[in-house]
Amino acid sequence: MSWVLSNKRWSLIIVLSFLYLMQIGYTNYLAGKLQEADQKCFTKIQDIEQEQVKALAEAQNQVNKVSADYEKLKSEQRVKVERVTREVQKIVERPIYKSVCIDDDGLSEINSLIEAGNTS
Repeated sequence: MSWVLSNKRWSLIIVLSFLYLMQIGYTNYLAGKLQEADQKCFTKIQDIEQEQVKALAEAQNQVNKVSADYEKLKSEQRVKVERVTREVQKIVERPIYKSVCIDDDGLSEINSLIEAGNTS
């Protein structure tokens, strides 16, 4: 061992080798810390993405609910419009029965038939 200490070249090689091994160990330690921090960051990113997906799904559900309510209201308004339209179509323009069973147009038709029967 004394010859190693007396020889400066071997002493320098041993010291540099020791420093090299220490540097490799420290680098591996830092790489492990870096991977751990990267894993934590990735986990946080996934949590944020899941929250965003949940928020998006909730917003989509609200939009669908509002859309369904709008369509329901729209269909109710259509039914009301159809009912009004049907009631308007059933309105009688002139009353047929007053105190006499036949109106003026019907009476003139009957009279024209009677006259046609008398002439033949």
